[in-house]
Amino acid sequence: MVSGARLSKGLTQRQLSRVLRKSEGYVGHLERGGIRPNVDTLKSLSSALGLVYGELAVAAGYITREEYESPIDGGQLARLTEIGDLTEEEWESVRDFARYVRSKRGLDGRG
Repeated sequence: MVSGARLSKGLTQRQLSRVLRKSEGYVGHLERGGIRPNVDTLKSLSSALGLVYGELAVAAGYITREEYESPIDGGQLARLTEIGDLTEEEWESVRDFARYVRSKRGLDGRG
């Protein structure tokens, strides 16, 4: 997705790396799927390449396709706003805890 968009904009990996403030090697790894970009990098990619941020978030594994395609209600948006300033490490901890909570739901029959 990223390499195709980069090429369609006529950018080299070096030019994109400057825009992202990352190394050229980082961009290469990113395009090959060897790196999971953080949220700030996704925002920069979206802006630089004209890609939809939500599509990038799906591709990076931050959200599922279903989550992306489902409309957000006011309560969900408020929850997202509350955690919008988390670091990558903190966000991963939240995701781990959510997985744990979901697994407990399956075990105790509350589904």
